[in-house]
Amino acid sequence: MTNLRKLTYLFIFSLVSSFCGLVLAKESSNGLASKTLTGKASDGVTFYGEYYHGNLDKSSPLILLFHQGGSNGRSEFEPLIPWLNGLGYRAIAWDQRTGGNIYGGENRTIAGHPESPEILLPENREARYCGAYLDFKGALDLVIEKGLAEKPIVWGGSYAGALAFQLAAENPNLVKGLLAFSPSSGQWMAKCRTRNWADKIAMPAIVFRPESEASRANSVEQRQILESADIEFHVVENGVHASSMLVEARTEHDMSDVRATVAEWLQKLP
Repeated sequence: MTNLRKLTYLFIFSLVSSFCGLVLAKESSNGLASKTLTGKASDGVTFYGEYYHGNLDKSSPLILLFHQGGSNGRSEFEPLIPWLNGLGYRAIAWDQRTGGNIYGGENRTIAGHPESPEILLPENREARYCGAYLDFKGALDLVIEKGLAEKPIVWGGSYAGALAFQLAAENPNLVKGLLAFSPSSGQWMAKCRTRNWADKIAMPAIVFRPESEASRANSVEQRQILESADIEFHVVENGVHASSMLVEARTEHDMSDVRATVAEWLQKLP
């Protein structure tokens, strides 16, 4: 081998090694086994998800995780992924178009469409939140199409809790169970709020709301509607808004009892 060929070989090898090192560093920074998924909503928007398979096979149940407003899937849910994988559940944390970086990180769905703010984040508040349903339906369709699960479990917080209700109500044969944390109840989501779908839920469902929100008029009315539809409802002491009520670093309290309630409910699903 000539000196020139040797130098060329070493240069290419060093580039490949550097690239692999970056990939390994990314994986080891959170210690979670995952891969990125992309799909297209019916309006052409490309959405992203992070598939935390935990080295579990496809016979293990799959949970679709949808974040609260202003957030993104990876940053909101990564504190819960080791726990869910440890229970035997695969999970996909989605980046919906109505999101941001309140827990750090990047919402890749928004970042991937810098030219389309009027589509992803319209000024009309109802259109902004209810319109994100296209990402929910696209995510469910993608999972079924790829054969990742026949009937995944759907989980959402805040506005995503309301849209998770809609997804479950409109796709009863494709959803195994439904979890909602602080599901939105306000008038600004009148077209897609939780109560619209309560009597249409055909699978097991459970709702959690922090004590700090439970006495609000909308929350009280929502609870009455949900419980009249035989949907299990829990008020969480020391909880915070949405799925973060399960994370000690965000509540500054021990939330193991609430996680135990979630785990017990999940494990009872058929």
